[in-house]
Amino acid sequence: MSERPVAIVTGAARPWGIGRATALDLARRGYDIVIADLRADWGAEAEAEVRATGAAALFVETDVSNRASVFAMVDRAVATFGRVDALLNVAAIHGRISTEDFTDEQFHQVIGVDLLGPMLCAQAVIAPMKARNYGRIVNVASTSPYRVPAREYPVSLYNAAKGGLIAWTKSAAMELAPYGIVTTVVAVGATSTRMGAEKGPSARYNEFMEKELHDAPPWGRLSTVAEVAEVLADVATAKNHLLLGATIHASAGRVMGI
Repeated sequence: MSERPVAIVTGAARPWGIGRATALDLARRGYDIVIADLRADWGAEAEAEVRATGAAALFVETDVSNRASVFAMVDRAVATFGRVDALLNVAAIHGRISTEDFTDEQFHQVIGVDLLGPMLCAQAVIAPMKARNYGRIVNVASTSPYRVPAREYPVSLYNAAKGGLIAWTKSAAMELAPYGIVTTVVAVGATSTRMGAEKGPSARYNEFMEKELHDAPPWGRLSTVAEVAEVLADVATAKNHLLLGATIHASAGRVMGI
């Protein structure tokens, strides 16, 4: 068994994404990292970048919306490291689709990744976390269900999934607390990243998010992935149980309270 704590981070392959930044932050804090992602091309690169910090890393090609794929990933993580201390459910897709226009296929795709995915990953890590009476599950949601963007930027399916993720986190927190597992959700505000894109965010993209969508928080700019990753890593490494079932708004004031 690894002497170092082990974190599984889903959606950690994309070079400019929150998942990759979170994996690196945790690695620098002394965690060994399991990178669970569909993108094998970026996954190998992420694995190498994590190892460059001195941490051990394992990339496992994973479809978080598929039960067999998720459980195989966790089985491999346990076989490699002997433990799972933290799960960070970062993988997500956006699906800019309106209530009027969405199809059944689009519904199942977005809900499958953004809601079913975290639930399957959490279910898969319960056994190894229960075995050690310790675990941290951090679900990444959004401030979008609390403050819906402009009509030109439809988020109906995304909000359905992320709103469900926020609600389910509270149920999971109550159910898993007796096993020493603390489950928390972080609602992330407007961030300089491009979910699902093949290229990272440009200055034009950031300007669109900040000005045309009026999405910038009072701080005056979009958050960076490193800033969001720091919050996620702080939650995942908290040793006490005080964040059990909490919804944390990491939005630089875009959403306060609730």
